[in-house]
Amino acid sequence: MYPRTLIISALAAVFLLALMGCSTTGGSSGGWVVLGQPGSSPPPPPKQPPPPKYKQENRGQERAARNHIQSAYRFLQKNKPDHAMRELEKARSRMGNSFWFHYYLGGAYYFKGMYDLAGDSWKMAYRYTSDDRLRSRLRTCQSFAIHHLKGDEPSIGFLKMAIDMDRDNRHARELLDDFDGSGGAPYNSRKDVQVGFMRPSGSASGRDGENREEDVRGQGEDDDDSNGRSKGKKGREKEDRKPGKSSKKKEKPKKIRDKERFRAYFLIEMY
Repeated sequence: MYPRTLIISALAAVFLLALMGCSTTGGSSGGWVVLGQPGSSPPPPPKQPPPPKYKQENRGQERAARNHIQSAYRFLQKNKPDHAMRELEKARSRMGNSFWFHYYLGGAYYFKGMYDLAGDSWKMAYRYTSDDRLRSRLRTCQSFAIHHLKGDEPSIGFLKMAIDMDRDNRHARELLDDFDGSGGAPYNSRKDVQVGFMRPSGSASGRDGENREEDVRGQGEDDDDSNGRSKGKKGREKEDRKPGKSSKKKEKPKKIRDKERFRAYFLIEMY
């Protein structure tokens, strides 16, 4: 009898609760009873683990290397290539090879008159960038160095390659026009550029036109003397020649031999 009484009492209690109704979360008198709801707040985000120690060290080494390269740039501005080279060696020991390392190293060699090593450094810098404007700048710098070693023709070839890579390389165009000197049409073609490194071949822009103009002047511009006879080109040369002075004209130095012009073009700060 005792268990039956407990069962009947439990059923009666459930029946009474159903009849009376209970407060719910929606404020209505029916539904399930919500005894209590904890405060809803999003869980805190997981903590990011710090980068590995070797990555932290690499970042520090890279910052130190960039500082040394920038210091080398400032020494080059002050015309102190030896100091710049020491800073660059410190940068290489921390970061290894890079475009800016070889770019500035080439300039230091150039300022020291070591033109072959300057060309080699710029050749290495070429491998560390795919930017056409930077590559055009390297070709222009190489034209300065190669002119000291091999003269006009290889230097002209480098300037043409520089223009092919960056049509807006005004400096390369000015240097190429200086080789021409005849006011001919500017270079705008790849046809006569030989692909290669440190030994490009090429001819000065407008040179054939200049020779043709000289032939025309020699045939049709003869002056007449007092007797009506044509003097010709040789006669004019004899007349213009003064005794005691050489008839050979002094050739104007090429812009590409100007170290200050090179310095102004070369010195751009690492970015």
